[in-house]
Amino acid sequence: MELETLLLQGRELIDQTSRAHAERWGLGTAKRWVLDQDEGRVLWSFEDHVASAPAQILGSWNNKVSSFVWSWDNETIKAPLCATAEQVRSYGVENDIAALRTSPLRIDEEQVRDLIALAFRLGDCTGLYHPFNGQLATYIVFGPVTLEEPGGRVSTFDLAAP
Repeated sequence: MELETLLLQGRELIDQTSRAHAERWGLGTAKRWVLDQDEGRVLWSFEDHVASAPAQILGSWNNKVSSFVWSWDNETIKAPLCATAEQVRSYGVENDIAALRTSPLRIDEEQVRDLIALAFRLGDCTGLYHPFNGQLATYIVFGPVTLEEPGGRVSTFDLAAP
C-alpha cells in the first residue's frame, strides 16, 4: 500500500476512533489519568466512572526542541509497551522509510501527527491518547476499554481494528 494512502487512512481512523471513545466514555475529559507500565494499562478517572485499557506507547515529542523519540529508543519505557512501535519500526526497515526506523527525529508538530497517523494505521490501533504537559506529548495507543460505572456495572467498549 502506498505511504500516502496509509497516512490518510491513519488520520481518518484517529478521528473516527477518538470521536467514538469521547462519545461512549469521555476520552479527553478525565479528571486524572495514569499509565501503569508494570500492568501495561492506562487508566482514566472521572467523577462517575473509571475507564482502563491495555496500552502501548508509540513515542514522545518535546516541542521545546522539536524532537520525537520512538518508544523503542527510550530506556524509561518497558519493552512490552513498545511492541506496536517495534512493529512500525520493522515496517520502516522493510520499506526503507527512515522516519519509521530512526530515533530521535528533529520534526515539527505536523510531522509528528503524520508519523502517529502512519503508526496508528500500521499497528491496527483502535484508540489514541496523547496527553501534553506544555512541553512533552506522549502518544499512547490502547485497546478495548473496560468501564467501571456506578452500581458496580462493568462493561467493555471495543472498536474493531481496520
